[in-house]
Amino acid sequence: MYFKANEVTKSKNKLVELSNGLVIELSRSEGGGIKAENPVTGDSFCYGQVSSVRSHLSRWEAEEHQEQQEKPDEAMQHKGQQIGYIRVSTAEQSTSRQLADVQLDKVFEEKVSAKTVDRPQLQACLEYVRDGDVLHVHSLDRICRSGAGDAVGLVEKMNKKGVSVQFHKEGMRFDGAMSAAQKGVLGILAAVAQMERELIKERQAEGIAAAKAAVST
Repeated sequence: MYFKANEVTKSKNKLVELSNGLVIELSRSEGGGIKAENPVTGDSFCYGQVSSVRSHLSRWEAEEHQEQQEKPDEAMQHKGQQIGYIRVSTAEQSTSRQLADVQLDKVFEEKVSAKTVDRPQLQACLEYVRDGDVLHVHSLDRICRSGAGDAVGLVEKMNKKGVSVQFHKEGMRFDGAMSAAQKGVLGILAAVAQMERELIKERQAEGIAAAKAAVST
């Protein structure tokens, strides 16, 4: 960090910008020494002869630059992660079978009904993912709530953020803007997945009813 000695006098201060973007005000005291301070906060950085002040500020600049170089960028650290969303309907159900063979950097997991609108972990997952990430979901019925449009809407939202979405059971992955045909296929598969879920519930209800009838007779 260099400045000329005659640029700073008792009647004329000098503002200099360091390589880290901080502006320093240099002033000369009655004793002839140079003082470097923050003109906004008044914090003093150093005081002494010109050569000493130059050396101190130069060393400080170098240290700040090294810290910035060594400090990992949060966005770069995050980018390219494999994110998993896992959901089961009841507390008794196990999540261990979902995405068991997928290497994930972070997992969002919750136990809520398929028709529940309030899914805090799904919302947190969608807010967490960044450009370059891949969102892994076991199957389409893990995200559908009110209809097949849920899947299409989620994929479109993620793709706009630069996030790829992969549904493992269906073997489908979306890396960019969907075509009309892709939207149609995704919507159909999501509807089928939802229908399968409803059929399972019907069979369960029929089984329970039959078991109760057998006990009462």
